[in-house]
Amino acid sequence: MKSWFWQKNKMTPCSGVPLNDRGFRYGQHLFETIAIRNGKVLFFEEHWMRLIAAAERHRFPVDAFWHQGVHDFLKRESWEDGVLRIFLTAGEGLPLSPITKPQLFLFWEEADFPSEEKFKKGIKVVSLDQPIGTISWGEKTGNYWEHLNALESARQAGAEEGLVFDREDFLISAAMANVILWLEDGGIVTPPRSRGARDGVMLDQVRQCFPKLMETDMRRDDLKKVVAMVVTNSRLGVMPVAMLDGRKLSHLSFPIIF
Repeated sequence: MKSWFWQKNKMTPCSGVPLNDRGFRYGQHLFETIAIRNGKVLFFEEHWMRLIAAAERHRFPVDAFWHQGVHDFLKRESWEDGVLRIFLTAGEGLPLSPITKPQLFLFWEEADFPSEEKFKKGIKVVSLDQPIGTISWGEKTGNYWEHLNALESARQAGAEEGLVFDREDFLISAAMANVILWLEDGGIVTPPRSRGARDGVMLDQVRQCFPKLMETDMRRDDLKKVVAMVVTNSRLGVMPVAMLDGRKLSHLSFPIIF
């Protein structure tokens, strides 16, 4: 792993987040994950916009020099394939102290990207029984424990991903990804952001390919109407789902968006 932080108006190498930073102590941080493929940083502007929007929602002050500084840094460096994570932490302070000096960090690490064979094969997905009781599920913050628990439950069930539902039995997303569903009546839907679904960059790329994609509430029983599905995130790209709850789905010849 390689890491940098913002100091004196530039990105400077560092050893990690200090232990006294509230981003570490209380999970009080925001982040975005960016794929780097063939040496190219993918969709930086789209991820940056989402990070700043989250900062404004959570009252993190935004340094006017960050965007250009990070942009220039990314262009100047030579990148190996992997993922780049941008973290915006609350900085030092007591638990309820105002956030006045947030800290900006970058972390690069290797990533296991799916092969072309994996895209052709698709993945298995299961519906998870344990409901999630918060609409902040899709917010990229330091509290990812529930996401990890959901993914572990899916793996224990023999699947690569799991569908997460709220306490009213409405679909939110997958454990670590957005979901897009093709229905038997020809509709193309994804769970609404108001339910806690993530405002994903890769999801937006699919929207450009399918303008009729709608944000629609889907209950657990509605999954019987699903004839095809993909899951999306920065690492997976757009991954077809071959099997849902033991039922084979139609395979989509979807372009790999990288």
